[in-house]
Amino acid sequence: MYRKWAWPTFFTALNPMEDLQQDIQEQLRELNAEIDLVALEQPSKEALRLFIDHPGGVDLALCERVTRHLNHLRVDYALEVSSPGPKYRNRKEQAQ
Repeated sequence: MYRKWAWPTFFTALNPMEDLQQDIQEQLRELNAEIDLVALEQPSKEALRLFIDHPGGVDLALCERVTRHLNHLRVDYALEVSSPGPKYRNRKEQAQ
């Protein structure tokens, strides 16, 4: 009888979303070191929602570049890439 080998459960990631968020942030740094992944949400099993920020602002062109750069994720997920909005930028500037 053949048994498939697997990692013991204590070797598995505790929070796969945190690992995914770190991986995505590293990939965004490859595209542009100034892009910040502010938040990552999974509204459904097949979708990821990314909120990004950039010192020069976030426009449609940047969202499209990020989507193309993360194209490999589209095999498993529908990607939504957007800005957290102007209120986030104002809070961030006030904190500095």
